[in-house]
Amino acid sequence: MTSSGTVFRLILDAPGNGQENMAVDEVLLASVGDGHSPATVRLYGFAPASLSFGRFQRVKDKIDGEAVQRAGITLVRRPTGGQAVLHDQELTYAVVMSKEHLEPFHKREIYRFIAELLLSGLARLGVRGQSSRNRIGDPHNPDCFRSTGEYEVASRSARKLIGSAQVVTRNASLQHGAIPLDTSYKRIGRYLALVQTEGHEEPGCLSEELGRPVSFEETVKAFAEGFDSGLNLRGIRLKTGELTDSEKEQAAELLGSKYSRDAWNLMY
Repeated sequence: MTSSGTVFRLILDAPGNGQENMAVDEVLLASVGDGHSPATVRLYGFAPASLSFGRFQRVKDKIDGEAVQRAGITLVRRPTGGQAVLHDQELTYAVVMSKEHLEPFHKREIYRFIAELLLSGLARLGVRGQSSRNRIGDPHNPDCFRSTGEYEVASRSARKLIGSAQVVTRNASLQHGAIPLDTSYKRIGRYLALVQTEGHEEPGCLSEELGRPVSFEETVKAFAEGFDSGLNLRGIRLKTGELTDSEKEQAAELLGSKYSRDAWNLMY
């Protein structure tokens, strides 16, 4: 249950550097958790393409550094868990809430709450999705899209459409995830040694579900409207805003001290 009358902030960002994106998401987690900022929905993308890893994922010996460098891929370790994702032609979402915004404030309930919003966004595009009730595939596979977790979003035919990751602190939660527009994310095997998975439905993307190309702008509009509609059903208003000056400054500092450094990104 959420508090009626609550206002969430909506931030719409153009595709940007992957390391900067992760610095911003971590700053939002701290800012919302400290009560300095309202609960926030952020929609953004990655440019250039980025290969992100889960907070504790071991990848240092599995990366093809030469291939990454030739392709101009940015490497970044996320503040959240989960497995690796190649972010290219996609819409990325982030939802940051504090304990006061959702009761009970547990990982499963947060996933369930956000899954409803994501399904509303898909519906705006004309895509029928479902929230997975069971884990499918090998959760230890280093490719995020080769397994589907509980309450992750898939198509009606069980093809994974959205890969999500989460971190919960004492005061707040950050959940963000990739919504592929096309199959570009499947190139991940060129840059990271993967485990071949059999017996699991091939993951999908929006263009395959729709049978036509879909743009970043169209997808942003659909998910902004879907989140707005889903939150309104809970008595929550979604109001367009932007990062505060303080959040921008903190993100720049965190980028320089953490997310742009191999000591963090290639920690394991």
